[in-house]
Amino acid sequence: MTLRRHLFVLALAIFVALPAFSQSNQFRDTRAHLSLGAGLYTYHGPIDLLQPSGKVNFVRESDPGVFFLGSFPITRDRFYFRGMLLFTNFSTKDGRQLVGTGTNEFLTKHLFLFEPEIVMTLRKGSKARMLPYVFTGFGATTADLFSGKSKGRVDLPNSGIPGPERTAYHLPMGAGVDIAFNGCWSVFAEASYRWHINYVWRSERESDSHNSSLIMGGLRGCIKRKPLVAPPPAHIPPPLTVPGYDPPLPRIPRVCLLRDLNSIYFPSNEDVLTPAARVALDENIEALLLNPTCCLQIVGYTSGTNADIASLRLARQRAEIVAQYYREHGVPADRIQVEAEVGQFVCPKGEDGKGCLEEQQVATNPFDCSQRFR
Repeated sequence: MTLRRHLFVLALAIFVALPAFSQSNQFRDTRAHLSLGAGLYTYHGPIDLLQPSGKVNFVRESDPGVFFLGSFPITRDRFYFRGMLLFTNFSTKDGRQLVGTGTNEFLTKHLFLFEPEIVMTLRKGSKARMLPYVFTGFGATTADLFSGKSKGRVDLPNSGIPGPERTAYHLPMGAGVDIAFNGCWSVFAEASYRWHINYVWRSERESDSHNSSLIMGGLRGCIKRKPLVAPPPAHIPPPLTVPGYDPPLPRIPRVCLLRDLNSIYFPSNEDVLTPAARVALDENIEALLLNPTCCLQIVGYTSGTNADIASLRLARQRAEIVAQYYREHGVPADRIQVEAEVGQFVCPKGEDGKGCLEEQQVATNPFDCSQRFR
């Protein structure tokens, strides 16, 4: 199968995964996830592992593969553990033609790859629709794992079996991007390279080392938690019926799923939004538009006392500027409350004022809109 045909298979798999479910929610839930997708696996190394490596005895052979991923958070929004299983080299025809009478089971047999990894996100996952990340780990690639010929005989380094190993240990390094539809579903694409390390301890001197790379994409979904069962409501006697009168339907409570949003900071004694503040507010707006049940309390802070009218006016003016920014970008005005507070903020010595950020802060606190009616 040619490289062009492999790329077509990968593009088709990603296209099928794109129309995922869409519903209002926070961008990503911090819980376990499962992923399924397709990729393009490439072998970089000698054609015949028993011959000297060189320009003639070298190839980059690509094949499609399917993978399964499972992940869970280690720390909220930043570090995740995940495990990957990859099956590739389904058609060994091209590899057998390349190797001929030589020896290289990584080209002539089906391949199975297992890899535990640590993933670090470059932004907070719950606050970003598009989430870049990097990862590394340790894994192994085994050729012909499930055939009857090699059953019970996995050729590991230093096992004493003649010829090149059928299992290669490797160190992966990669990067990717995840695009969320809601808190549960997202699609992702990533690229990685694997340095095979068998030959750090060479058990067979006539064997040549090789490496591999992987480009893949797929669909990621969360593992649903079992919902809590609420206790049965207390018995309420039915209301007296009046002819010609229909009682109003009971109000259905709305639920806000947002827990926190970005705070912003103004320059000292100024009321102008900085570029960094606009970026933080844009992230808040994306989350708020996905959660129409959430209202927000905007609170401006300054240092002073309740009798300090100038400080209170500055705090109120900053909060109004933030509220106006929300309204101009699609957040309804009836979901916004504006408040101002003054207080005494103590700056640590030697910090050059960094400890006084609280007196320049405007906080956005989400709450359930149904609380306005209580």
